[in-house]
Amino acid sequence: MAAKPADALHLLATVRDPDKRQQLALSVTEMCVAQPLSASAEPVAGDLLITLSTKSDLDTKMAMAKKLAGCDWAPHSAIRHFAFDQIEISAIIIEKSDQLTQKDMIELAETGSIDHRRHLAMRANLCLPVTDRLAKPGEPIVLRALANNDTAEISENTLEVCLHVAREHPKLREALARRHDLSTDYATQLCIMLPENWREELYRRFGLDKAKVESLAVDAALGATPEDVDKEAAREVQDAKSAGKLSGRFAMDALKAGKEAVFDHAIAALCDIKASQWRIALAMSGVRAAAMACQAAQLDRTAYPIIHKTLQRSGRIHQALEGDAMAAAANVFRMYGPEKAAKVLRQMGTRA
Repeated sequence: MAAKPADALHLLATVRDPDKRQQLALSVTEMCVAQPLSASAEPVAGDLLITLSTKSDLDTKMAMAKKLAGCDWAPHSAIRHFAFDQIEISAIIIEKSDQLTQKDMIELAETGSIDHRRHLAMRANLCLPVTDRLAKPGEPIVLRALANNDTAEISENTLEVCLHVAREHPKLREALARRHDLSTDYATQLCIMLPENWREELYRRFGLDKAKVESLAVDAALGATPEDVDKEAAREVQDAKSAGKLSGRFAMDALKAGKEAVFDHAIAALCDIKASQWRIALAMSGVRAAAMACQAAQLDRTAYPIIHKTLQRSGRIHQALEGDAMAAAANVFRMYGPEKAAKVLRQMGTRA
């Protein structure tokens, strides 16, 4: 067996036909998985498989990985080699091989690509040391895969990382909301960042106090803007109003410039409501409130997607502009004129 890596390499050097190269590599793989290997043969077999794979094309390596992944006695060195290979090969080992150790997975989480981490996050029955390493970079696509993996052990620290990143990633919020192992306090914090339909689901599933969630959402909405920034924004809008320059364009220019406090006060003034009422309405029902504001302020309908997407990026609207959210906004534009929209918006913010 010791001479076989050199023999295989010599044979590969003489084989020019791709089909024959594949046949040789797969034949040796079959030989290695046909029956349990002795302690002395296992490392030699691993070296042989690695040697063969380095001279093989992608399809052949994938075929080798598939055979090895399902083998309980596959040489560990070969399993590691394929696990750290390009993602098409690695994914096979990550998903199916029981030979990957906790140490292997931690190393893969630390040194692999984001694709390696995403596939590893989907692996069944991950333990805490692995999931903690996977979560550490705070990559939304990896965290979402972890959140969707209901067999993975997830620590409080990892859940906090998820919650922080989820503020700007609706799909991650939804993945977290599907989990059944959240504490009541965590579910409450998550609930504040979810649209109404998801909130109702979490109220039911975790027995949450609806009044408490809504109160926290209001507190968060009213406390998000520093007092000095808010006062300066109010002065800027009042000056614009006094100069006859307060308009929908003024509000939109402020939003596009990232001046959300100015936008809040401008929208409130245009809708004849308090800024606090606008902020609460947005916190309670983001899509509907934003659409009502467009109508009440008599903004062009084309302004709505800009408002929605900008406020979604800053975590103030919790739904993507698609499906139910798009239908809800369209319904407001169809059913409400400026005066009626302003009245409803004022009612939505009556907690102020």
